[in-house]
Amino acid sequence: MNEWFDRYLKGLGATDGALRREEAKLVLDLAAEVAHVSGARQYAPLATYLAGRAAAGLSREGRIKVLETAVKAATAAGPAGSDLGLDF
Repeated sequence: MNEWFDRYLKGLGATDGALRREEAKLVLDLAAEVAHVSGARQYAPLATYLAGRAAAGLSREGRIKVLETAVKAATAAGPAGSDLGLDF
């Protein structure tokens, strides 16, 4: 997608992890939806991480489907109702 992400992936030791624009847009849409619907911004990175775990090892089409489903699931999950219970 861009040089920063190429360097980042190299630092992670990823051999095949190019971030494609469509996937990037869906991940950002997911993060925005989670933060908005849950009312808790800190839920966004954790939800996107979980979606990434669900998409791991799938084809590009499979990853797209997981991310699209994740956005819908975030909407359906509704407000957080409580904080994470983590001490920062």
